[in-house]
Amino acid sequence: MATKEKLKTRAARLREEARETGKVVLRAPVLVRLAECMIRFLLGALLAGAEIFGGYAPFGIGLVGASGSGLDGFCALLGVCFGYLAMEGLAEGLRYVAAAILVFSVAFAFFDVGLYRKSWFMPLAAAAIDGATGFICLSEQGWTPQSLIYFGTELLLCGGAVYFYRIAFTPWTEKREEESLTARQIISLLLVLGSLLLTLSKLTLLGELSVGRFAGAAAVMAVAYKGGVRAGATAGVAVGLGMDLSAGGMPFYAMAYALSGVMAGVFHRQGKLAAALAYVLSNALAVLWTWKDGMHIPLLYEVFAASVVFLLLPEGLLRQVGALVDDAPQQAAQERAMHYVKGRMEDTAAAFKSLYESMRTTLRPIRPNDGDTASVFDRTADRVCKKCALQNACWQRDYVSTYNALNDALPAMLERGRGDGGDFPAYFANRCVRFNEFVSAANEELAALLYRRQYQSRLRENRAAVCRQYGELAQVLGEAAAELGAELIPDKVRERRLRQYLTAQGLECQIAAYYDEAGHLRIELEGAGLSRLRQKESLEKLSRLMNFPLRMGEETRRDKLVLVQGEPLMAVAGVAARQKDGQTVSGDTGAWFKHDDGSLYVLLCDGMGVGRLAQRESALAVRLLEQFLRAGVRPENALRTLSAALALRGEEEIGFSTIDLLRIDLFTGEGDIYKYGAAPSYVKKGSSVSRITGCALPAGLSGGDGGSPDQTHLKLEAGDCVLLVTDGVTSGKGDQWIRDRLAAFEGASPRELAQAILDQSAEQGGGGDDRTALVLRLTRR
Repeated sequence: MATKEKLKTRAARLREEARETGKVVLRAPVLVRLAECMIRFLLGALLAGAEIFGGYAPFGIGLVGASGSGLDGFCALLGVCFGYLAMEGLAEGLRYVAAAILVFSVAFAFFDVGLYRKSWFMPLAAAAIDGATGFICLSEQGWTPQSLIYFGTELLLCGGAVYFYRIAFTPWTEKREEESLTARQIISLLLVLGSLLLTLSKLTLLGELSVGRFAGAAAVMAVAYKGGVRAGATAGVAVGLGMDLSAGGMPFYAMAYALSGVMAGVFHRQGKLAAALAYVLSNALAVLWTWKDGMHIPLLYEVFAASVVFLLLPEGLLRQVGALVDDAPQQAAQERAMHYVKGRMEDTAAAFKSLYESMRTTLRPIRPNDGDTASVFDRTADRVCKKCALQNACWQRDYVSTYNALNDALPAMLERGRGDGGDFPAYFANRCVRFNEFVSAANEELAALLYRRQYQSRLRENRAAVCRQYGELAQVLGEAAAELGAELIPDKVRERRLRQYLTAQGLECQIAAYYDEAGHLRIELEGAGLSRLRQKESLEKLSRLMNFPLRMGEETRRDKLVLVQGEPLMAVAGVAARQKDGQTVSGDTGAWFKHDDGSLYVLLCDGMGVGRLAQRESALAVRLLEQFLRAGVRPENALRTLSAALALRGEEEIGFSTIDLLRIDLFTGEGDIYKYGAAPSYVKKGSSVSRITGCALPAGLSGGDGGSPDQTHLKLEAGDCVLLVTDGVTSGKGDQWIRDRLAAFEGASPRELAQAILDQSAEQGGGGDDRTALVLRLTRR
């Protein structure tokens, strides 16, 4: 009823237009609709003539059942009725015409019922109606086992035709965002074309040359040339069986077409001419095998003519055929994912090697050291008593009393940190002829002892830091191994869709499409000729094809292209920096980069002091930290590892850096700020500004187990801003002016805001240190 009302509305609109303008203008949508109706009519007329077993023709009924109750179904019904009456004759044709009319009536009656939308309803209804009308008409002739088998096959093909024909028309009858066909749609379209070949096989030229067999041979050659042995054999068997069913005889054509398809597929890499020759010669051999049963000589002429047409087909059309049948074995997405994780582990190893190289030049072998308290007086005796005239009396004859005197003095010396004459017994002080010199030397050795103990404590602490680094390394590799063992989900549908598109473009490459551990789409292409896919227009086409925004990953090889799912958020950054007055370089270093997983990292480090030494320290911290983060190491692990490494370097070269690390997930807006002794950071959400501080020491000073950075979690949205500064911007003074300046920022230019902050800092006397301001503003793509 809805279709009827729609037709009435359109007719009324045309009458009104004719009355107002005096003419009727057919617009483009109307012309397209008329063309679709004409196609349905022609398809119905042709499919009505598609027969199997010499008289069974269910395919026209299948088209009516698949076309529905609207204008498409009515046009298909007219074409089917015309075809059955023209090709089957009045007696046989009336049976199928009646079935087709009943099928259209069922579709019209049940159109508004929910049952009609079930995928099985119309196939079952069409098969039942065909069975009812066929049973009445065929019962007069009597039933034999052969006729029962043929009749049952007709019913199955009638229901199957409704099901698959409806799928074949979905690219035109339904609104689709995808540009390529699914596997089910491709199979259904091939079934429609195969059904048409059954009709065309009855159309002959020059007496015995079948148009359908000629077209089938050309199609098998094209499929075998672009798809190889497997596709050629499959197409040959399918087309050959159709021709045998139409002829109602033995499966000769299935054998001939399948053999020819296999041989053409064998030589498909040698060019079109080689594939065509292989097809023609193998077909001629198949004909010779039927010598005793009467050779199918017309098949030779049909194949020769088909080979000529095949050689003349343009390469663009053959690429489209290849896009439909391409099923070459591709490297599994899971295997590609393992290669991806392997690359991350290799990057991690390279980062640790870089760390080792930076430390190897500063660490020296540890010298033997003595921390025993007894060594204080042993070393003093070597310096003072060795040349004394009373040496034998004190250290041999009266050794016990000397030993007791020194032991009595040692606790007070250790408690005080130095000794004086009153710490020693009177009998020892009165007897020693060089007593003052002895006490002075003992104090020097005691100070050396305390320094050695402090050094050994620091050494033990740093060795513990090395052990913790091994633990961090084990954790990093463990996470990578867990990721390697995780089930990364391949997307076979998009992978096949992309393979069809690239094949149609003449690109042959290995393809893998899968979702990473965060659930984001990742596509890897490897092969020649990928440079044109890096262009903006091609990337936009691929994004529409995949129904996901795509951007290029960090892969730099010319023969490999990595595409990752684009993030809904993007960041605009602005930075301004100025060195300390009187210096030529700044000790501040910053960097920002985006990882393939959609994380944005912003680094800002302030080296100890000013000048080139400070620049070296901050640049080293940024370089190592960036390398760890790019390798996929978690920020907490990377920061602790870096801090411990800088502490080890501090044994020989005192140096440290403050670190600000900002990480933002551009898919969700979730983020974190990590701080090692850095100046406050500021976050603007709406019109409010919050201040983020920390209490951790700078990296390189925070040894021991308390070396974790301060961490603050953020939840950002489009329009929010983050400001990172070094301590020279405020010079230890108040920062209310920074908050006011950030609160008044409307997002016009982050770089102008950073420069304005530095200018105002100079006005407030901030030229005594290096100064850097970095502003980040989130926007939606």
